[in-house]
Amino acid sequence: MAGKSSKAPAPLTPRAKEVKSVETLLPVARQIVKRKGYNMLDGLSLKPGMKVLMIVDSTNDRLVQDAFQIAIDEAGGKLEKIMLHGYPEIKEPVELVDAQFSRNWWPDWVWQAVKQTDIVLQGAMLKTAHTPNLPVDTRKHPEFVDMEWSADILASNYELFPIEVRDAIDKSAWETYVYARDIELTDLEGTELRVNLGKANWDEGIAKMKKREGKPFMPGHLMLPVAFTKIAGTLAASSMTFGGPVPRIKMTIEDGRVTKVVGGGKYGATLRKSFEEFKDLTSPRSPGPGVNWLSSFGICTHPKARRSAFLDSLKGSARIHGWAFGHRRSGVIHTSIGEGLAGNTYKIIRHIDQYFTTFRADGKTIIDRGHLLALDDPAVHKVARKYGDPDKLLAEDWIPAVAGVNAPHDS
Repeated sequence: MAGKSSKAPAPLTPRAKEVKSVETLLPVARQIVKRKGYNMLDGLSLKPGMKVLMIVDSTNDRLVQDAFQIAIDEAGGKLEKIMLHGYPEIKEPVELVDAQFSRNWWPDWVWQAVKQTDIVLQGAMLKTAHTPNLPVDTRKHPEFVDMEWSADILASNYELFPIEVRDAIDKSAWETYVYARDIELTDLEGTELRVNLGKANWDEGIAKMKKREGKPFMPGHLMLPVAFTKIAGTLAASSMTFGGPVPRIKMTIEDGRVTKVVGGGKYGATLRKSFEEFKDLTSPRSPGPGVNWLSSFGICTHPKARRSAFLDSLKGSARIHGWAFGHRRSGVIHTSIGEGLAGNTYKIIRHIDQYFTTFRADGKTIIDRGHLLALDDPAVHKVARKYGDPDKLLAEDWIPAVAGVNAPHDS
């Protein structure tokens, strides 16, 4: 592996005031209701007379709900709302993933209502990409729009970021590593991975993405092709994307699968148990049995994404959303492990984030300790200048504090 700097950027948290009035959220809610949806930048494209079903639970932010209710009514939409109880008692990361994300999906009667609407605005936790055997085609009708905002995130710089600028960031980053053969991923938590890719891997990944997105990459969430048997090294993390912080875990990767798990507290114990319990489980997306294959690598590109500043007060769905929103930030590597359906309501898939990765493609640095170098590209700055000061517009608003990296170890 190439050498790496041991110095992490200092934590940065923008000032975020508690939102106390729906009027603060209405301007952005109105824009989202009217604009066209885009991956990781939501929009309803609402026309007068269209039916909207808002599905929330008791943990979702009420001000956010009220803002969208007003904006939808103003735009001539016909809103109905389902309030589920959710899981307000859950804050522990592994329980959030297992009890809420992986096991308990919406009851059948909710899906009957879904079939009667044009748009589903969903705050109650459900990831359609990881929920198999759905009774509707979520990519056709109805349209699903994630409602993953706490009030402070909805009021942040994220949703009003110029889409032309994000497109320019995506294009710049993608062009620096597409068709690279030798990928190195290192980070300040202990990751040292090497991925070897061939032209066939890239061609297959690009073809799938063109079919899904109409372009060779996923906007806002660029991907590396998964060459299952050509990944080796160590993968380390202390963040479950849809759960929260966990004690640092280190996993040995051989031929694309996890063969050893060290640390991680309850999360590490859960992985070890599930890897053994489901070692014979097969999936059409995996090259062999088991749920310990690395199944995806995502590279996120939005400089204004961050976690909720009020995470400690959030539970259930709201806590998942408030934590997971941070993985959208530029330079974050988002990795999944496993891909297997163990029952009608249990999909084995784990997502983790690396915040301070150095990513090299054929020796060229694409991300430096969590900073996406496409943000420094003069071509991107030229586009950003249309909308204001490019240095401010392209600066990351948030740099997480990670214990043992740029913050003290937990006592």
